[in-house]
Amino acid sequence: MKKSTLVLMLLSILIILSGCILVLKCINFEGLVSGSKYYFGNVLWESATKMTLKEFYWSNGTPTTNGHLTVDNKQLAGHTGLDVNLNNITVEFTFPSVPTALILFYGEYGGNINVEINGDLRNVENFADINATIIGGVNVTITNVVGQKGVLNLLGTINSFSIGGQELWIDHVCPRK
Repeated sequence: MKKSTLVLMLLSILIILSGCILVLKCINFEGLVSGSKYYFGNVLWESATKMTLKEFYWSNGTPTTNGHLTVDNKQLAGHTGLDVNLNNITVEFTFPSVPTALILFYGEYGGNINVEINGDLRNVENFADINATIIGGVNVTITNVVGQKGVLNLLGTINSFSIGGQELWIDHVCPRK
């Protein structure tokens, strides 16, 4: 085998593997400090994913920028370690590459939620309202775990994704190729 062919094959393998590693990393909020609060316009980073805090829409459609994201260790989203509470705020995830699936653990304890996929915003009272639907061309299913905790499952090309709530905890956001 020629040396140039071998080098090209090795480079191809490295590129493929590095892309998979970036895409397969979950956002678990473990790099943040428990008790920290973040507000509209703040930008957070974890696992090469950009998270921008943006306006939240109340159930009547009125936007607000007066909410906050709080990091805690209450595990109210149903996963281990730190999770985040979204209180009248939305977090927009910008992944390092376009996923074709995603899971997200949540704990829903009151108020409405905003879910936006590929520019298609749904403003609903509960996750059950979006179960077995298509948002922005992406299939959405909800798996109830226990009590107010569950898992949001997305399947399809996800060019953009945002989630917000009033008394909503999220954790273990895992994009997949």
